[in-house]
Amino acid sequence: MGAESRVYVLMRSVYGGKNAFAPVASALAGSGVDVRIEMVEESPDPVVRELVRRGRRVVVMYGVSSPAFLELAGEISRVSRLAPTVVGGPHATGAYWQVLRLGAAAAVVGDGEIAAVEIVRRIAEGSGLEEPPPNTAIMAGGRFKVGPVKLARLDDYSPHYPRLGLFPPIEIMRGCSYRCMFCQVPWEFKSQVRFRSVESVAAAAADYVAAGKSEIRFVAPIGFAYGSEDLRTPNPAAVEELLSRVRAVGGKPYLGSFPSETRPEFVTPEILRVVRRLAYNRRISIGLQSGSDMLLERVGRGHGVEEAVRAAGLAIEYGFTPVVDIIFGMPGESYEDVVETVNAMYRLSSMGARLRLHHFLPLPGTPLARSPPKPLHPLYRKAVLKLLGRGVLEGHWEEQEKLGLEIYCMTALDPAPTREPQPLRGSERLCSGLWEAMTPARLEPYASVLEALLSRA
Repeated sequence: MGAESRVYVLMRSVYGGKNAFAPVASALAGSGVDVRIEMVEESPDPVVRELVRRGRRVVVMYGVSSPAFLELAGEISRVSRLAPTVVGGPHATGAYWQVLRLGAAAAVVGDGEIAAVEIVRRIAEGSGLEEPPPNTAIMAGGRFKVGPVKLARLDDYSPHYPRLGLFPPIEIMRGCSYRCMFCQVPWEFKSQVRFRSVESVAAAAADYVAAGKSEIRFVAPIGFAYGSEDLRTPNPAAVEELLSRVRAVGGKPYLGSFPSETRPEFVTPEILRVVRRLAYNRRISIGLQSGSDMLLERVGRGHGVEEAVRAAGLAIEYGFTPVVDIIFGMPGESYEDVVETVNAMYRLSSMGARLRLHHFLPLPGTPLARSPPKPLHPLYRKAVLKLLGRGVLEGHWEEQEKLGLEIYCMTALDPAPTREPQPLRGSERLCSGLWEAMTPARLEPYASVLEALLSRA
């Protein structure tokens, strides 16, 4: 195969998104399609222009969270005019129409390994994207089309890609059976739970160790749910086998700390004994989110406050530091909910737990995507100042308070895949100032509706 038939795949490295390209790159490399994969650290414009000038076939790939999309929308629009651009990641899955309105050739709305291979194969063959490949959405004739959903088997794809130095945390679980209304994972297209086999994990871990990367971390929405048969209770034997096999190849496994945090129900004495003996982490990340049982029920958490307190106490008993997640400003949060959450924060910190604080983000694709974030309540500010002095806080709640409004206002402009954008009624009051400050390139697809909205604000 010559250079003329080769497809040059440029993967745009974005903060927080570089490692996500590892399994996609591995899938492309093993697909049989003649590809040349490169990571691009800055805007790919000049590289794309030069390759196109030489007559090469080019695909540019982005993987974006909502913060990254807000930052890179203008670049995506510009690059899409030069070469086929494919955008994946949580924002593309949750709001694919926003990506496509910028000019992207395709948005990935399912497992990216399958989507990327099929897109690149079609471009290599010159067959185009008139119809959406599996796990993708396209715009054709002014209408959006979503392709069939196909689920990837994790063992079919390597979690790392050594040629580009990509050795990310090993994904051991994909999908989530819970239905937290603020989280994107359960609401992705056909989000069915799958596990990577112990054999696959051990083989990958051996490669990591050989490359001088002995610390083996995992990616899982619920780390202690690995191998669970009912997806509601832990499987200590499966976790023990996982950690033992990684240690057997010289790895130092970390499980239950970020990015393989867990839920309170899965923190049991049996699991903690296994993790204490075989894992190297001494922190356990536990999702609580609110100190109000009523609010937890409203957002679909599926557990109460006491379960999280019990889990934190067990973690301490077995020699771990629990790091408990709290989210400020969730929709429907009342004064009473705030008081109860503050009390829970003091209670947990007095036990010896740390608190990882967040501010609610209305993430696309979730049931709460159209809910504006609430300003940080004064009681939270008072508690934060007091607890900062104790040195028990971590997290990015301050930045997220501003970011949450920006994400909401982007959704408010274009909340659904209609032929023309249909903004949320009443969003002008909160968003007019932000819309005026947003970059023109990001707002180009919304120029006419934005003009009308600002005239009413």
